[in-house]
Amino acid sequence: MRLIVNGLLGILLGLVAAGGVLAAEDSPKVVVLAFELNDLTGLPNAPEELQRIELLSTTFKQELKAQGVNMVPEGERVRAEIERNSPTYLYDNVETAIELNKETGADYLIIGVALKPTYLFVYPRIIMVDVGKRAVVMSRYMQLESSWSDQQTTIRTAEKLAQLVKARLDKLGAAAP
Repeated sequence: MRLIVNGLLGILLGLVAAGGVLAAEDSPKVVVLAFELNDLTGLPNAPEELQRIELLSTTFKQELKAQGVNMVPEGERVRAEIERNSPTYLYDNVETAIELNKETGADYLIIGVALKPTYLFVYPRIIMVDVGKRAVVMSRYMQLESSWSDQQTTIRTAEKLAQLVKARLDKLGAAAP
């Protein structure tokens, strides 16, 4: 009797594990591009500001991963294109961003830009693009008002943006036929 119960438990656990693997494989693939700093101040791209934007990008991606978002690496040519153009180039040119990430097989593309119009504020902005429909399905921004040394505000901002993305992905998934 004990052997039968253990066997059934083993089968049940195997089915649960397989269901989790299948669910992960069925979840949409998402390319997440790091935030690019669009610094419009008189002293652009201060090292401290670049570090803050790096923290914003890293935390944003970590939080998405923690929430179960199926992230795939960006296309091979993305970095070169960003280096050749302005920080807002891919944000403003969705079709180009889609083409540069075509080989990834992504369902969605998230593009971030951190706009710094003054010394007082940074506005992290994101758009989510449905690759198949070639359309923006979400556009959000936050006001990041803190000093360079205040890492907690940057971390909380990244976490909130990741929560918005996850909620939108869940809503899009629920609406899919």
